[in-house]
Amino acid sequence: MLTLLASLLFAAPADTTRPVTVIVVRHAEKAAAPANTPPLSPEGLARAAALDTALADAKVTAILVTPYLRNTETAAPVARRFGLTPIVVPVTAQGGVKLHATTMAAKARELGGTVLIVGHSNTVGAIVEALGGPVVGNLPETEYTLMWTVVVDGGGVRVVRSRVGM
Repeated sequence: MLTLLASLLFAAPADTTRPVTVIVVRHAEKAAAPANTPPLSPEGLARAAALDTALADAKVTAILVTPYLRNTETAAPVARRFGLTPIVVPVTAQGGVKLHATTMAAKARELGGTVLIVGHSNTVGAIVEALGGPVVGNLPETEYTLMWTVVVDGGGVRVVRSRVGM
């Protein structure tokens, strides 16, 4: 019994850092109406297709979106390509952007693999930061092209900023 207890006490800790690659983008361009949850505009549909092309070899294993139509439509081509159903992460007024970003980052880490997160102008930067990346801040309302690839593994955090589409 003492031998079993000693082996449990002195065993090497389990690896708690599950490697994950997280691709964080803002939803694509949206139509003007309806104001509360507009669909993508024609430009947005083209950008969603460009995102799909850019991620064709990424082996995406999960997609996280907010419950807004523009986010699910942005993710749709990638979801179809990889046979995935996006996971909807609710946005709560009480928690604010920081809690939402922390929740998204925690879910991506839990899932592991390659995770696409489709956020908003005021959440993309916070999500990158919650994953251990640099301070990004809010995106301008006119910015839809930026994409961050955040790799979190035993070696730390690496971030690549790139652009998608036009």
